Amino acid sequence: MYTLFSAFAIAAFPHATGFRGDGRVTVVSDRLGRQGIRGDCDARCRERLMPLGVSSAVDAPQQNHESLQGVAVFEQWFESAAGARVKNIKHSFFGSYGRGLEFTSTSSKDLSGVIEAPRRLVLRVPYSDEEGSDWDAKLATKLLHECKKGRASEFWGYCSLLCKGGNLNAADDYKYSPTAPDALRHWTDTEKEILEGSERGRKLLRLASDQEDRWRRKYESVEGMTYEQFSWAMEAVHSRAFRGEFGALDAGEGGQLRKIASLLLPLSALTFGFFAATDPGMNDYYLPAAVVAASPVILTAIADQQGSKEAVMLPFIDSANHLQEADSVIEYDPVKESFVLSLGRRCLVKEQDGRAQVCISYGIRSDSELLLNYGFVRGFSMEGLTDRSLIRKRLAEAYLSGE
Repeated sequence: MYTLFSAFAIAAFPHATGFRGDGRVTVVSDRLGRQGIRGDCDARCRERLMPLGVSSAVDAPQQNHESLQGVAVFEQWFESAAGARVKNIKHSFFGSYGRGLEFTSTSSKDLSGVIEAPRRLVLRVPYSDEEGSDWDAKLATKLLHECKKGRASEFWGYCSLLCKGGNLNAADDYKYSPTAPDALRHWTDTEKEILEGSERGRKLLRLASDQEDRWRRKYESVEGMTYEQFSWAMEAVHSRAFRGEFGALDAGEGGQLRKIASLLLPLSALTFGFFAATDPGMNDYYLPAAVVAASPVILTAIADQQGSKEAVMLPFIDSANHLQEADSVIEYDPVKESFVLSLGRRCLVKEQDGRAQVCISYGIRSDSELLLNYGFVRGFSMEGLTDRSLIRKRLAEAYLSGE
């Protein structure tokens, strides 16, 4: 049985919910740090959705863009891992979005199971949406510790992707390249001035300031890294992590109960068989046998009530850019012990050069949340823009136009 977990973009908003429902990952949910599907598809979006069966501009010249640094190492690491699988998907640079995933097939038959990420390649921590929870700091600390191990880490390929090929065995004060370079926290004071002229913009700046304060308070309990490194890891978590209730996993309040229930299954069968052999009529043992037989079901039901929420970082899957209307599905397959991404037709966006970009939904995200944590707003394209300050100026204008 698959566990469908709504991949929700983990927005760093104090009250952001963005999560996927009951154990199943349906791409109509949000990503912890991702998952999102934006509301109604506008006309521009519909025009760019890629019809299958139409040849895309294959072998389009691949730009040697800095955002693709670390990609070759990552893809080699991922594809060589036991149980990992990638089908008709590769990293590419797109003029409209930056780095993302390209779909290289033209057949609708190839949309299912395009990526399988084994659980052992997934960084994860128990998740809680209670106020004051430090799940994000724990996951960020875990990520940075793995990156500092270099090739000694079993996650070294994923770290190489996030660090864009940077030095993994870095000194304590090494600064990593940001994973969301246009997120508001990276803007200069001059670049923020356009936002200060509007109440909508000032509100967003206050949200950014509040987020900074929360992160600094969480940093006080962290050791072995600078605040800049901690902030880098927190950005990666809040822009890439997913959350969900994975019934087959062992994290969260209900996880241990499910584990006990699974152990009781063979025991209950043996006990029931023993009673039946010694007393075929089950006259003396009916009640205790019934209790033993029912115990796994009872424990599982209690576990479902308590939940087993986890925040997870899914290599390769989390490289897909966001489109709110995307009909993507992320499932956890307990048999393969892997997270599986499947696509719908609305996941494919046609680029100007004819290539098909893969998008998934981070869930329903406001432009404030997107600009704060991801560095973009809905409907914005970087096509033709290369200057960072100009990109941010256009982002600010697009954001304020939504007032």
